[in-house]
Amino acid sequence: MYSAGVIFFELWHPFSTAMERHLVLTDLKQKGDPPDLRLSEEVVEKLHKADQRFCGSADLVLARLRGTLFYDKSACKAIDDLSTFLKCLRVWSVEEHITIDVLMPPSDYYYTDLFFQVYSKEGNPVTSSHEKLMAVGGRYDMLMEQAWDRTYKTKPPGAVGVSIALEKFLPNNPSSDIGLPRIEHSISVLVCSKGGGGLLNERMELVAELWEANIKAQFVPQEDPSLQEQYEYASDHDIKCLVFITEGLSQTDLVKVRHLDAKREKEVKREDIVKFLSDAISLQFKNPTIWS
Repeated sequence: MYSAGVIFFELWHPFSTAMERHLVLTDLKQKGDPPDLRLSEEVVEKLHKADQRFCGSADLVLARLRGTLFYDKSACKAIDDLSTFLKCLRVWSVEEHITIDVLMPPSDYYYTDLFFQVYSKEGNPVTSSHEKLMAVGGRYDMLMEQAWDRTYKTKPPGAVGVSIALEKFLPNNPSSDIGLPRIEHSISVLVCSKGGGGLLNERMELVAELWEANIKAQFVPQEDPSLQEQYEYASDHDIKCLVFITEGLSQTDLVKVRHLDAKREKEVKREDIVKFLSDAISLQFKNPTIWS
């Protein structure tokens, strides 16, 4: 996530390199005392207070940061981005698992925007639990801009990277026969929007329902993608089944299912869409009666 609290630290100690910044902040967080900086006890105490006040529940920390850093435009932009991100996560009811750590350094120097860490909690969450770091990642748009060929008239695409600690998902002896299940190819659904400003929340809600029914589903990760962008996404990801949510959903309660290979489409009640897709996928969309 945006390490907005790094602003506090860099007020007292500007870094000469990105690597120095990464190493120093990591030591500060893990050991509680900055190495070889000769900081006064007063400065260290202020950093500890920042850690106590600006780390924890995302909603609480964002409110405190907004009130404290209202004068800093870059910090306010970071807080706004995090607030928007948290709003999206509420659609999937996972916001209670999101915390903000203002002194968390980026795992790599090129993460210059939003970055994050993913932990798995082990043990009893009420009495005592241990957190295991499972993945780190973030946006590196600036690196893409620096490497972008200026002969292209278009802007470079946004970029997000993540590193997953696969060894933590495997048994203690990865060389043994762990009998991993074979991943079979299955039909995927692309949830699309037509009008209505992108209908991001509605798309995310439907995707969550399809996941719950063990149906592979995706959506274009943009607030308001055009029809062309959604069709291109389907083509790039070899998705043949598209579900369209339209601006008038609240009045009609209908969504449209379109299969690109079968060249067929059907309007389905929103409340019946999961059952319809489950039945259609089980028949590989080959039974013509599903379209009648």
